[in-house]
Amino acid sequence: MSEPLRARPWVAIVGLYVVVCLIWGTTWLGIKFAVTDLPPLLAAGLRFLIATPILLGLCWFRRVPVLFTRAHLGFAAFVTLCYFAIPYLLLNVGEQYVSSGLTAICFSTVTILIVVLSVPMLGTRLTAGQVVGVVVAFSALVLLVLRIQDVSVTNGWGVVTILGAAFMHSYAYLYIKKHGGQVHVLTLNTLPLAAAGVMLTIAGLLTDSGASAGFTTRAVLATLYLGLVASALGFLGYFWLLQRLSAVTMSFIFVIFPVVAMLFSAAVEQTVFTPLDILLMFLILGAFAWTQLSPRLGARRAAPEEPPTPAQLRQLYAAAERAYPAECCGFVRRSGVRECVNVIDEQQSVSDRTATTGYVFSPADLLELSRSFDGDDPVVLIYHSHPDAGAYFSDEDQRHAVIDGLPVYPVDHLVIDVTAEGAKGARRFRFSEAEGRYVESGAYGEPRPRQAQSVADRLGDR
Repeated sequence: MSEPLRARPWVAIVGLYVVVCLIWGTTWLGIKFAVTDLPPLLAAGLRFLIATPILLGLCWFRRVPVLFTRAHLGFAAFVTLCYFAIPYLLLNVGEQYVSSGLTAICFSTVTILIVVLSVPMLGTRLTAGQVVGVVVAFSALVLLVLRIQDVSVTNGWGVVTILGAAFMHSYAYLYIKKHGGQVHVLTLNTLPLAAAGVMLTIAGLLTDSGASAGFTTRAVLATLYLGLVASALGFLGYFWLLQRLSAVTMSFIFVIFPVVAMLFSAAVEQTVFTPLDILLMFLILGAFAWTQLSPRLGARRAAPEEPPTPAQLRQLYAAAERAYPAECCGFVRRSGVRECVNVIDEQQSVSDRTATTGYVFSPADLLELSRSFDGDDPVVLIYHSHPDAGAYFSDEDQRHAVIDGLPVYPVDHLVIDVTAEGAKGARRFRFSEAEGRYVESGAYGEPRPRQAQSVADRLGDR
């Protein structure tokens, strides 16, 4: 949820979006220059090693832990191997035999592979439009590779390894999304990237005794560009934008950067694209875009009423009245309400609050909440009640809903004012990027403002 258009730093956002597209579009030419002289293992490893100090410095500046917890060590190993080491090695090997422009087209299949793999991994459902987009995209890609293999492909296995890298990246992305939600994005990337860099560099030096001869001026400059600009600046810019723009808007970077790569490939590598080739490229990218847009367009045509509907609001009021004098809690999707279990009384070792002054979701409810954002029916509203205290978003509510100036979940919050006589009404709160906190955005019924409290409650700010 966001503030009106004027509240966003749109100049910075649009400018950085363009920069990220340019960086990702020129990355493929950088890889081509690097692997022309350096062994693929060494080129991939050095790229990560160069980027590592920047990410370590950012972790120190933001006071973000570099090390994973003991429970996440297996997860860290997976990210190291399946998100960094193996996919980027496959990319470097493949681009020895494939033009940079076609490499970008093949790797941009990440977007559509994520759509396909989300069915078995996340339980999402494909729309008819998405199925059509998948079939059209891969059919056009096969035709494109067959048409331009004489000028863009010297070995068919190059295309296979690039598509293999795209598949691994897609699988890893969904796995990270499913199992790594509690890991800070800097923690998630810094140590695995560094470990992958060390492993690939050592392997490159050990398996190619003549690797040192590959340190030409072209290879060194390309590797520095890949490490400092593509891996560090590109990574930071992408994730900064990801926190501020929708997933659909961000997915279009995968549509734009192949166009940039094709232009640079034609200019630098003298790759010749006929009008039919260009038509097939835009057909592929258009199909990618359609797989992202078609579910949203269908949802808009359905025009469901914005939650909470009157029926849902009555259900929320009833839940608050049943729970009184304790706080109720739960969340709302377009498809319905989930009344959750307030387990705060079971958390006395970590909280001095009780169910009358606070709430905590159960593990099962938290899992359902997190997983909802991977599907077609995400949570749009989290609610809880304030018994005998009025409807307001307290400092304690803010502390749990906002981290590092950003909302923990992309949802609004609803606070219900309830007394022994029943629910009085509710207030809705929406995250303000301008203020970095939740602010009131609407009201239902006749909710009271913050009521006088006991000394103990005032000290705890509910």
